[in-house]
Amino acid sequence: MKAITIEDFIQKIEAEFPDLPQGQLTPETNFRDSMDWDSVNALMFVVLVNIEYDVTLVADEFINANTIQDVFDVVKGKVEEKEAAIAKGEAKPDLTEEESRAAFGAMKEEVAKKEKE
Repeated sequence: MKAITIEDFIQKIEAEFPDLPQGQLTPETNFRDSMDWDSVNALMFVVLVNIEYDVTLVADEFINANTIQDVFDVVKGKVEEKEAAIAKGEAKPDLTEEESRAAFGAMKEEVAKKEKE
């Protein structure tokens, strides 16, 4: 099991959202105040989590989360649950890392294309 850290989580967010001031996010940062929070960015955030961690966030988890740490805790818990289920043979990984990254890249290109229209 690869341990996930809050530092790695923040780096992934900063890498995918270039409008964020790099190096300024902390676990205590209210992500809604730090990002131009609209439906596109919310979708991008959900997809980022899905691709990078192979878990899915749902609306209630976003509604109940305020800080980067809150979201990280949900993601980490889901990753640990999924890995435990995989170890027991009760689940399997959905995509390889390469497949996940390709899907995320395609989705980002589609969003960028629609923004230009």
